[in-house]
Amino acid sequence: MSDLVSDKGNAKQNLKENLTYLQLNPYFSFPTVALIEPAGSLREEDEKRQIKHQIRAFLEEHLSNDCIVFLDESGRIGILFSWVSKEVMEAVRTMLKKYFANPVNIGVGKPCNQLSVIHSSYTEASHALQYKFYKGTGQIIYFSELGKYESSGDYPAAKEQELFQYIRSAKCPSEIEQAVNEFYQYILRNGPVEIINIYELSIRLLVGIEKRILAADLKGGYKSYEVMSIIKMETLQEIKLYVSKYLTDIAEILSQNARVNHRSIIKKTIQYMEQECQHATLHSVAKKVYMTPAYLSLLFKTNTGKTFIEQLTDIRMDKAKDMLKSTHLKNYEVAVRVGYHDSRYFSQIFKKKVGVSPSEYRASLGH
Repeated sequence: MSDLVSDKGNAKQNLKENLTYLQLNPYFSFPTVALIEPAGSLREEDEKRQIKHQIRAFLEEHLSNDCIVFLDESGRIGILFSWVSKEVMEAVRTMLKKYFANPVNIGVGKPCNQLSVIHSSYTEASHALQYKFYKGTGQIIYFSELGKYESSGDYPAAKEQELFQYIRSAKCPSEIEQAVNEFYQYILRNGPVEIINIYELSIRLLVGIEKRILAADLKGGYKSYEVMSIIKMETLQEIKLYVSKYLTDIAEILSQNARVNHRSIIKKTIQYMEQECQHATLHSVAKKVYMTPAYLSLLFKTNTGKTFIEQLTDIRMDKAKDMLKSTHLKNYEVAVRVGYHDSRYFSQIFKKKVGVSPSEYRASLGH
């Protein structure tokens, strides 16, 4: 059977006689080939081989004599059956699902007019089996239902840029996962493309993202992607999950770096406010830390819980208390030195923050 489906010439000679001799059915109405392989997390070759032999033995025992079970040159389980009984494939999947823990992928070729050309159905079954990449595992995939592969087009560099922006701004892993799905939806917008192209595009995406990360000089546990892990993945869903996890890890590192940078910016901002509290404004300080006033204001509130003006007021009041305690400056002079040209307004703010007026505060210190 292995020779026959591989279209080796000598396998067709005395075909019916050989099948009869082996007590196999030599007569098929519209002969068809299905190929079966274990799916899921079977990674060790010995484990795969053992499962395949178990499945083959199970099918030989449970299928009728109208079907021939065999192993092809690649070690996949083949079934030769009549297309008029194609419902047998659903029965096969149901039985295997019941008796085996791992799901199976089943690819089914188109029926042939005669057994001697069955290699064409075998080739189609092999192509259908590859389509598990898009359909997912545990499916019956008929070659007759497949469309042609579309061109993947040029690499979508703009989409890579969008995805990187999502990484920087995403608030949770689900947002990154959605962005990854949208990236692949764009690639497949005209229909499925050659599977090898998906692997190549995925690797190129990760290379591009990694370059952007290295340019950002990330610190804190960054790990590179694993090319071999991607190549071994059987389905598009596996690749998307891997890419999403990889980008989520990067997003966390970016977030950690951003928090460190933000703390540094806030520290510098407060230093400027303390040094120049008499003349400090949101615009003047924002210019010194190279940020827009709006963004600095948001950053300040997010990281300190105070608004910029609340922090500046606290700094001014602390300095005013020091001057009232350690100098003989008049209240209006203290007000001017901490940034208030209206002494009455200064007194109102001081009393609101400290609880007493500047004069009462100085008196309480015995000055």
